[in-house]
Amino acid sequence: MTLRTYLGTAPGVGKTYAMLKEGRRRAQKGEQVVVGWLERHGREETRAQLGDLEVVPPAAVEYRGHSFPDLDVAAVLATGAGVVLVDELAHTTADGSRQRWQDVADLLAAGRDVLTTANVANLRSLRDDAAQLTGSGTVESVPDEFVRAGEVVLVDMPAESLRRRIASGKVYTADRIGGALAEYFRVPNLEALSELGHAWMDGNEEEVAAQLLARRGLVEPAKRPLIIAGVSESDWGEPVVRRAVRIAEGCDGDLLVVHVRVADGSARHDRGALELESQSPADGLAQVARARGADRVVVARHRSRLGELARGSVAGRLRHLLPDVGVSEVRRREPPAPTGEGGPDRVSTAG
Repeated sequence: MTLRTYLGTAPGVGKTYAMLKEGRRRAQKGEQVVVGWLERHGREETRAQLGDLEVVPPAAVEYRGHSFPDLDVAAVLATGAGVVLVDELAHTTADGSRQRWQDVADLLAAGRDVLTTANVANLRSLRDDAAQLTGSGTVESVPDEFVRAGEVVLVDMPAESLRRRIASGKVYTADRIGGALAEYFRVPNLEALSELGHAWMDGNEEEVAAQLLARRGLVEPAKRPLIIAGVSESDWGEPVVRRAVRIAEGCDGDLLVVHVRVADGSARHDRGALELESQSPADGLAQVARARGADRVVVARHRSRLGELARGSVAGRLRHLLPDVGVSEVRRREPPAPTGEGGPDRVSTAG
């Protein structure tokens, strides 16, 4: 089973189009492909790209006396198809009980390949930054680690090109065009989202987000951001410290290196850092982050991606313990996967 996410820098750049194009390519190769969920938005290009791919009928989710269509995982599995297309990865069911990425996880566990879509603003690490930069409300989110566990194809488009698409009615209906161009789809917003998307692919989204927020005057001047570098007993985590230094410099913040040892909870200063003993690295770092009012914690990735999905990670535990604090991982660099056939949009890939 494999996961491929088409990550759009903004709505309308062509991520669903790219997903459908790849689905049709694989169907033409003889693979059995079905569409588990598709948001058409009335777009002619999307309808045309769907072609003759089989669309699985949706399930009905009952909520407050109303019925809402949603992805039917059981029906998708019953088709026996090996490749499943699932649009809008960050969607939450009407009753709030489940997110679509969890359904996709079930499809992957059942041995299916999944092609899916999301926007940069849906990434949990960037959701709040994107909302601040665009002046819009926060949107539904998907865990970064879930998306990074598979292949990611970034789908981008120059700001003016996207605005022309919107103005021509290819993205929204006529009654929504004026508001879209005047608000969310202003050139500075689209350029910022594009920067965030490319930075996320390169693994330096924290530095770029801090720079963009500072450039817009959206960083509170009263408090210097505090960045914590969490390092382990086995090594002092030079890559972790280097990443934390770059983030701190990008947002004109302070840096604190915390060395966590699993033991009885005592703490002391040593080797120019705070050395802490705790029951687990995540618990110790969370304790310090709360006490010091940290804005971001940087840690290393010590497990494989699949291992993290199965057993969790220090970063995942920190995100649970510190919902209001940013958490970054320094991961092993892997070579990019091939892009595949090109389309009307600019794409780049990362594993």
